[in-house]
Amino acid sequence: MQNKTKQKSTLIRDALALFIITLVSGLALSYIYELTKTPIEEQKIIKQEKANKAVFADAVSFEKDEELMQKAAAVNLASYDSGYDGIAVDEISKALDADGNMLGYDITVTTKQSYKDSITLVFGYSLEGSIKGIQIMSISETAGLGMNATKPEFLNQFLNKKVDKFVVTKTGASSEEQIDAISGATITSKAVTNAINAGISFIQDTSPVLAGGAR
Repeated sequence: MQNKTKQKSTLIRDALALFIITLVSGLALSYIYELTKTPIEEQKIIKQEKANKAVFADAVSFEKDEELMQKAAAVNLASYDSGYDGIAVDEISKALDADGNMLGYDITVTTKQSYKDSITLVFGYSLEGSIKGIQIMSISETAGLGMNATKPEFLNQFLNKKVDKFVVTKTGASSEEQIDAISGATITSKAVTNAINAGISFIQDTSPVLAGGAR
């Protein structure tokens, strides 16, 4: 009888100790999260602002387009093209000149069509319908292959072209809309290209200043 009572007492003590440890650990993690949440968000904003400027160098300031962002949150981009499945528009900002006149948009897009983890990129799109610049915000593709998507040799192929849809080719680009695939990384090449195409389709369809198409 004494052994059973002792065992029961030990179990209760151990359970109580485990509860206290779990409670303290949870509170500590919560405190650390709250402590680091603001700096992390601030760094994220700074990174986005730098990227916005990098892809639309002519602009002086950028202003989030809340109306278009609401539409982006509600739309399934695959409704434009089945090839856009797994792609989402994350953020849209108006690119403005020194007088506050609109020059175009900065469009941030994330695609899950990549070889490994998702790829997030931002590109500038002028009112005339051309790509002003592209910057990869997040990518974890294979070193020496898919990671080459961050290099100018690949990204510069999109710049200053007025096309509704880019097409990846492995035989050498021979027209305005064709993009040379990265050697050994066709999946990554198509993921980036589809992300840009999806962003173009969305902005052409929803923007009040690009209604009915950019041209």
